[in-house]
Amino acid sequence: VITVTMTEGSIEAGRAFGPDLVVFTSDHVAGRLTAQALGVPALEVGNRISWSMRDADFREGRGDMANDEVTGLVCKKLDIPQERPRLVARIDPRAPSMRGLVADETDPRDGVPWWPMRFVPFNGGAVLPEWALHRPERPRVCVTLGTVVPIMNGTSNLSVVVEALGGMDVEVVLAAGKADLSELGALPDNVHSVGFLPLSGFLPTCSLIVHHGGSGTTAAPLHYGIPQLVLPAFADNPMSAERVVERGVGLSHDPTTVDVDTVRELAGRLLTEPAFAAAAAEVSAEMAAQPAPTAIIERVTAALS
Repeated sequence: VITVTMTEGSIEAGRAFGPDLVVFTSDHVAGRLTAQALGVPALEVGNRISWSMRDADFREGRGDMANDEVTGLVCKKLDIPQERPRLVARIDPRAPSMRGLVADETDPRDGVPWWPMRFVPFNGGAVLPEWALHRPERPRVCVTLGTVVPIMNGTSNLSVVVEALGGMDVEVVLAAGKADLSELGALPDNVHSVGFLPLSGFLPTCSLIVHHGGSGTTAAPLHYGIPQLVLPAFADNPMSAERVVERGVGLSHDPTTVDVDTVRELAGRLLTEPAFAAAAAEVSAEMAAQPAPTAIIERVTAALS
């Protein structure tokens, strides 16, 4: 099994490697075109939390993501055949109560099966500090903007969050990667900047996560049953926030208008009102009951044999 991106070099490498399958995500046409160029079957994997091509309301007005002018030019330049690859299946990795699947479905557009799959967070390896392995006496709150938002928007949105949480009886873990935090000034005593630390390494010891609404950052706390406060940035971040609020696993607010008092109010609710933690635990249990990625590999292998 090989996952590739679309460049002339990747196609040539794929031909040399001789893959049996190409795995690609719904919003990246590159993978499908690679399978098309190599003449091998493909497996399409949907977005992690906010949307899926199963959603008619999402598909409406978007047309065919793989049939635009740029794609046509790429196919012509690289001499890619017009015939699309055989799709073994499409994967929806969302929890059933967050628009995911309870069981297999058939796509009404082309008869390709949709399979459910459990989302399993993986953020890379790291040596974890001792504190990350234990739940503290007071609530631990993770704050992160992911990797893209600091590059695009800077870290100004963190100022309000840090000031608000700095005045609460909580332990704050600021996981901002390599982002420049100088504009935040001196951090409150209860705020600890840890640079890059895999969310999957310390989220199980957290009581709340405050973040930007990235699909992976939204899905990870669902896996661990952690309530979340989403301050959506751009792209599909607002849609992720909508799903969180819709399911009752968290709250959301426009980051351009949020203030210190509002962050404290929302964070306080998420930490003290049991309904949020209960809903998050329900979703976590749903996800745990879904087929693991290894089970999907077994299904794919059987379908190709």
